[in-house]
Amino acid sequence: MKSRPRRRLTLDERRIKILAAATRIFSRKGYDGASMSGIATAAGVTKPVLYDHFASKDALFETLLRSIRDDLLAKGSAIGRSAASEELKFRAAIDAFFAFVEDQPEAAMILLIVPQGNPVTLKLSRAIQQGATAAISGLLQSYLPAGGTWQYEAAGEFLKEGLHALAQWWLKNPGPGRDEIVDLVMKACWSGLQKGKTVPLRPPSESRGDFQ
Repeated sequence: MKSRPRRRLTLDERRIKILAAATRIFSRKGYDGASMSGIATAAGVTKPVLYDHFASKDALFETLLRSIRDDLLAKGSAIGRSAASEELKFRAAIDAFFAFVEDQPEAAMILLIVPQGNPVTLKLSRAIQQGATAAISGLLQSYLPAGGTWQYEAAGEFLKEGLHALAQWWLKNPGPGRDEIVDLVMKACWSGLQKGKTVPLRPPSESRGDFQ
């Protein structure tokens, strides 16, 4: 009985395999520890085929970063357009991020990698992160009281970095459930983001007379 000839992968199918393999390698070895040879082997392709798809390790890493970031921001934008209350939309956006961390931990690690040793990829990573901050800042404008542009940008950076730090902690300490993590973020952030609510610069108990 003759065996069927193996179907040749299309360019898109091969690209998907390469990206999946690159995600595994980068997440396990970091940017500096990953090599194009290792990624080619993990993807089941030759190095020339890999270079047909991506001209360099930098280009491959950039593609992964942009794809992950853009997918997360698209989900956040869709949630922002929903008819739910502001609180429910904020919670849904936070939950979508941690669902991504829970379901795709290797891809999450790609997002959290900051390649310090290579100035080209460090600049790239910072540019990707700045784009994420700008997009989050835009989404936050519906939650924050009216203010200057710097306030939205600062709040976006604060929230993004806080979520990334908590994601790294959760990946190392997987005990709490996703709902518990989201509850923690809501308790820590939501009251301060409610539209129209202001936070005093100094608590009332901090006046001089209260300490006498």
